[in-house]
Amino acid sequence: MATQHQGKTILCTWEIGGELGHISRYSAIVKALESDGHHVVLALKDLSRAYPFFCTTKATLMQAPVWLPKVTMQRPIACLADTLLCLGYLETDPLDCLVQAWESIVNSVKPDLMIFDYAPTAMIALRHTRIPKILIGTGFADPIPGRPIVDWRPYPQDDGLIARQEERVLQQVNAVLARRHQPTLAQLTDLFAVDRVVISTFPELDLYSERDNADYCTGPTAKLVDTPVKFASDARPRILAYLKPAHPNIELLVTALARCKANVFIACPKGPANLFTPHVSERFQFSNELVDLQGAMSEVDVFVGHGNASSVKESLVAGNPTVVLPIQLEQLLTGRKVQQAGFGVLVEKIPGLDEMVKLLNDVLMNGDAYRANIQGLLERHPAPRLCVAEAVENAVTQLLR
Repeated sequence: MATQHQGKTILCTWEIGGELGHISRYSAIVKALESDGHHVVLALKDLSRAYPFFCTTKATLMQAPVWLPKVTMQRPIACLADTLLCLGYLETDPLDCLVQAWESIVNSVKPDLMIFDYAPTAMIALRHTRIPKILIGTGFADPIPGRPIVDWRPYPQDDGLIARQEERVLQQVNAVLARRHQPTLAQLTDLFAVDRVVISTFPELDLYSERDNADYCTGPTAKLVDTPVKFASDARPRILAYLKPAHPNIELLVTALARCKANVFIACPKGPANLFTPHVSERFQFSNELVDLQGAMSEVDVFVGHGNASSVKESLVAGNPTVVLPIQLEQLLTGRKVQQAGFGVLVEKIPGLDEMVKLLNDVLMNGDAYRANIQGLLERHPAPRLCVAEAVENAVTQLLR
């Protein structure tokens, strides 16, 4: 990669959302951009887990402005606008303060280019600037400018709720822009108008799949750890499961996996060892530490997880059917896409133990049908497949010419 733009400063932002996906994406991006001589500044929502990802880089870490009061709704979150209304967009003055904080960061850093990962308030602060902008994400919270936001409800309704909530947020955003004597937005999604969009999944799994200008990145994600997945036996079929200890049915899921007709390895970081040890055998192994899931995907027959965009993508690239056990809304919507496309099974409500064992065995038995559908997907998106860091690196080089 050419390095004629050495010395440029790039500000990476992350404001909303959880899990390690945001940090791990940026970890790979930082290393790629530093190799081109750029200086990267990261304003991150959560610094508590950032050290291992950036300790070997020269990146500057900053705390992103975040909304601390807990605002809840009397119904489930239905759309992006709902999320924003709970995170500072309910009234003009608090939103103005958040925007001011982002403006202070930008004025301090003086970036030559901006990267946004679920950071809409940072996008308000940069709306009036000509600084090149790149948006990265999974598509879940990355709407298409000029079009309505997507209804996140599992069973969308034609009740006007999404449009009303979008209008409420738009009013607050426009009030903040008006205070700065800046042009207001015709639609909330106009806020997301950037120079490049990088989506880290297949178009078939994107909630806004009608994009016509995005770089879809289905190459390998950043490797988090070197610890390998180790099955006790070479016997097939094999199931690799990545479970969160906070899942309300974790004990039932572990027992079902132990009883199914497969050689099983469960990765459950920070999970209690006594949940797994009674099942340990030549057919059942576990780790309650982080392991290299990506490295093991090509050695298994089925992947069981919660529907995280990154792990689902890795499973599909390896040709594996996926069983999705969602914990939160984005995972549920990803699981619906997986099931509708015939790439695996969504388990919206955990059944009884015997039913869960049967479901796992049925997926193993029908694996060839799922793999045929997945093969069709891979043929539509043949290798070589770009990873997010490569796509961002290419975009930065082009935008800084």
